[in-house]
Amino acid sequence: MSLSIQKLEKLLSNKGFIPLKYFIMDSFCVYMEIVSVSDTDVFLLYIPSKYKFTVKKADNVYKIKYVDIDSDVDIDNTADEYAGQPDDHITETSYTEIDVDVSPTVKGGNIAPHLEENYKRIINLNDISNNDSSELKDVIRQLKRLRFCVQNVKYKITIMYKNYICSIKRDDSIECYSITNYLSKKSKQLYITTDLELLYTKMDSCVNNMKTIRKGIYNILDKNHIAHTRILRKLLEEKGDFMEYSDIAYTNKIKYEKYIQESNQMLEVITKSEKTTIEQLYEINEQYNDNGLKGLHNDIEKSRINSSLNKELANIKKIKDDVVKNLLLLKTKKDDTMLRVDKIMFDNSVMLDAVFRNFVSLGEIARVE
Repeated sequence: MSLSIQKLEKLLSNKGFIPLKYFIMDSFCVYMEIVSVSDTDVFLLYIPSKYKFTVKKADNVYKIKYVDIDSDVDIDNTADEYAGQPDDHITETSYTEIDVDVSPTVKGGNIAPHLEENYKRIINLNDISNNDSSELKDVIRQLKRLRFCVQNVKYKITIMYKNYICSIKRDDSIECYSITNYLSKKSKQLYITTDLELLYTKMDSCVNNMKTIRKGIYNILDKNHIAHTRILRKLLEEKGDFMEYSDIAYTNKIKYEKYIQESNQMLEVITKSEKTTIEQLYEINEQYNDNGLKGLHNDIEKSRINSSLNKELANIKKIKDDVVKNLLLLKTKKDDTMLRVDKIMFDNSVMLDAVFRNFVSLGEIARVE
């Protein structure tokens, strides 16, 4: 059954709220951008799908389509891909939970339970332009970090970028929408989101609660800004060590190549010596057999020479085995060094390229007046 949007607007007006924009799907309102008259604080009101508020066409009414972010699209960024996913515990420590005493946890069940959304999933991240898709993935990753701030409160966070709405849901999952025919600057806007049921039950304290959430998020972002700057400064101070380690690694590779070359030369000499000794054994045997040298004295002499040559051959074989074993070890060390250095240098080059591009973006923000 369709509910009256006029009655909802009247209820909001009586409490000092004015709707600015309506975001609808299939004519039913999903989000309302609302401003508080008392302090001009703007927030988003989320309307669960079981409440059917029909909104007619108007200049401030925009259609939205669901963006499917649960497909097989990889939303890992460069740092995640090459440096590994950050540990959730570490991320949660950085993005600490915001405490709002008047807003009990979802787990208590004293406010209506989480409502599953059944909106049609129309757009996939693959269907969005490369630039927008990249920025949208960044927003999703940012929300994944920020959701630790509101994991145990009912107020959640939404980031609007250009014509996209990305929100943390009551179950801490993330949903995204594309806004049709919505002209917006290439900037991000942070909203605190409350749903209709929470707004109704906490009407008098809702604005203050959302202020507390917003202030807490700003404090966390400021703290992380300082922490990240300190880490970057430390990394830049250690760039000399990195260059030194890189040079040492290259020098080690050169050493391995030199040792391998020397070992190969030694192996060549040993192989020739082994071949000569084996040839001497054949010659001695042929000499005694062809000349018909027989008798006790000749047998003893032949045995003595064979014994001496076999002993020499055994020593040569032992040395040869040691050289071969050492040669294989040197080749393994060389391969390991070259492959590990290639991996590290490639990863660093890719990530530093991303870092430098981020520096450019940071400079653009710094130059904005």
